Amino acid sequence: MLKNWLFGKIRTQAVRAGTKELETFVAGLRAMSDREMGALVAISTVIRVNLEAHGVISEDILGDCPVSSTEAIGRYQMHINKITHQFRKMGLPSDTAGITVWSYTLRCLNVPELMPLGREIWAELRRGFPYVEEALKQGEAEKREQFPKRVWAKWNDVPAGFQVL
Repeated sequence: MLKNWLFGKIRTQAVRAGTKELETFVAGLRAMSDREMGALVAISTVIRVNLEAHGVISEDILGDCPVSSTEAIGRYQMHINKITHQFRKMGLPSDTAGITVWSYTLRCLNVPELMPLGREIWAELRRGFPYVEEALKQGEAEKREQFPKRVWAKWNDVPAGFQVL
C-alpha cells in the first residue's frame, strides 16, 4: 500500500513537471511563424526518417498501428533524449528542435494526462504544413542531395491520437 502511494506521488510530480515543460514548448511553437513552422516540420521529418532508418524508433510507432508498450516507448525516448543532448552539444539548434518534437510526441503518447498537450503541439505543427515542401526543397538545395523518398511521403503524417484538436 505504501509502495502504491509513493508511486502515485512520484507519478503526479512527474506529470506536473512534464506538463510545465510541454506547455513551454507549445508556447514556443505558438510564437513561430507559419513558415518557420514549415521548416521545423521538414527538419523533424528528416530526423524521424533517419531515426527509423537507424533503428532508433520503429516505422510504425507513430502510425495507426496499435500503440507500443509504455516500456518500448520509454526506450525510444531514452535513445532520442541522448541524441537530443548530442545535438545541443554540437550547437545544432534546428536539429535539437526537430528531434524534440519526437521526444515530446512520444512522451504524450506514453502519459495519457499529456495527450491534450500533444494535440496542441500537433495543431501548431500543422500550421506549417503549407510550407513544408518549400522547406524540403530548400534543404535539398543546401545539402546538394535529395532527401529519401520516405521524407517526401511522410512529412504530412500526424501521429495517431494527435490528428484532431
